[in-house]
Amino acid sequence: MIQRSAAAVAACALLLLLLALVQPHPAASQQEGDVSEAYAASFASRFDAPPSWTFPNARVRAAYAALQAWKRTAIFSDPSNFTANWVGPNVCAYNGIYCAPLPATSAGYAHGGGDVVVAGIDLNHADIAGYLPASLPLGVPDLALFHINSNRFCGVVPETFRHLRLLHELDLSNNRFVGGFPEVVLSLPSLRYLDLRFNEFEGSIPPGLFDRPLDAIFLNSNRLRSGAASRPASGRWPAR
Repeated sequence: MIQRSAAAVAACALLLLLLALVQPHPAASQQEGDVSEAYAASFASRFDAPPSWTFPNARVRAAYAALQAWKRTAIFSDPSNFTANWVGPNVCAYNGIYCAPLPATSAGYAHGGGDVVVAGIDLNHADIAGYLPASLPLGVPDLALFHINSNRFCGVVPETFRHLRLLHELDLSNNRFVGGFPEVVLSLPSLRYLDLRFNEFEGSIPPGLFDRPLDAIFLNSNRLRSGAASRPASGRWPAR
């Protein structure tokens, strides 16, 4: 496990270093998601669509900018060309991108819901290498599903994930994420399914995780450890 961890961290660091050499923006430590929210928002705005392009609403237009920022600056290997059709204003037709009407009960939405928004991202088994930029959650705040298992994403989980107030399922399994347990997931009020298996997370599991109303938690095949009163860090636990 130690050898596997060292190899994964080294590969991630090398990829981020190479990206830093060819991209004119933040240093490698920042590219892992460790940037201010203001910077993340301004960065995504550099990829705004031309004013003449038509979108269903402002939220889909914002999703376009966020997805373009992800594809063009934070995805640096896509051997199956999974994101090849991530061009143009028809965001809801992009591979792995799913749209749905915003629930009418969604707080903070001026029209009370109903507009089409990007509600799901599913890149499972795409073998994509890259990282999660802090700008991504800001541009797709209405996600209910975020599945990226069996890829080569590395770095850390950005703190801006706390904006995903509708997120129901989060699957980051079988990637190369590093760092401590991503405690930002504890702030997601709608989360019911969490899968962090087969990454390089390490350190203590926060006891508060088991107070969350989760239907399933998968944490095995990391280097996480439980507290004395916690369940073993190697399995699946249903909600209590």
